[in-house]
Amino acid sequence: MGDAVTAGFAAVPDALVALAGRLRAVAGEVWALRERVAAVDVAASRPLAPATFEVLRARLRDAVETLDRAERTGVDLADRLTESARAYAEVDTTAATRLQELVPAGPAPPPPPAASVRVAEPPFVLPEAFHGPVTIRPMGRGSGIARITSVVSGAAGAAGAAAPPDGSPTPDGEEIVARAKRWADLRLGYSMTGLHDGYRTDCSGLVSMAWGLPPPGLTTVTLPEVSHPIGKDDLRPGDILLDTAPGAAGHTLIFAGWADAAHTRYHAYEESASKGAHHDTIPYPYWSGHGTFRPYRLGT
Repeated sequence: MGDAVTAGFAAVPDALVALAGRLRAVAGEVWALRERVAAVDVAASRPLAPATFEVLRARLRDAVETLDRAERTGVDLADRLTESARAYAEVDTTAATRLQELVPAGPAPPPPPAASVRVAEPPFVLPEAFHGPVTIRPMGRGSGIARITSVVSGAAGAAGAAAPPDGSPTPDGEEIVARAKRWADLRLGYSMTGLHDGYRTDCSGLVSMAWGLPPPGLTTVTLPEVSHPIGKDDLRPGDILLDTAPGAAGHTLIFAGWADAAHTRYHAYEESASKGAHHDTIPYPYWSGHGTFRPYRLGT
């Protein structure tokens, strides 16, 4: 039974490595095409009119630059997939070992009998009021524990504002941006497994550090557990733009202010595979072709 439970654990990293290999092969084909375009004998077109000849040469230069970008993008994505595969392999090995320990050697025990309720037992009644700490445990990998103080009256309750798990006050926008800037000033390289001050040096690790969440940090999948979506017009420094896709497909970055009055571009801090921790000016909500991004704010 243990083998059946753990048989599929190697599938994800193997599939990512295979996809990375195919991407590198495609990148190689793109590079070969780029070399062919660059090697076109423009001199053969000299019988053309000078204006036509210049247009042709300019278009060939544009094609070479486009192919350059495509090749670099393919290789960069392949590197990110390979790194994700290594991270998944490490997690899956640990999980598979743990499952093997938990799977019983013999046949599965029979299910426990259904609990019976005495007819004369009175039903549970919510107390009129409760004062005291309530511990909320978010679900999901990498989740921390957020403690809030609440007052419940009858069936309806009013909860206080969420605070970081260590009891410190929630950082304001200026402090969040200042923390992100420190990583950008250090030019910390991108890694889904490497740590700096206890936090992963990937995009969600940067946000977790700046937001004051527990190390090693949440992921693009679990960050919504400690935040809530907001509107574009409500964005302020310290909020994030988030694509919640899992693994290397997801991404997030810290909003640091609008770059223009029309709110079409904004300043941001992010960790990326190609640039590491850095500051950039980005079109809202993010560069095209990189997924669906929504604004979120710390606090539930």
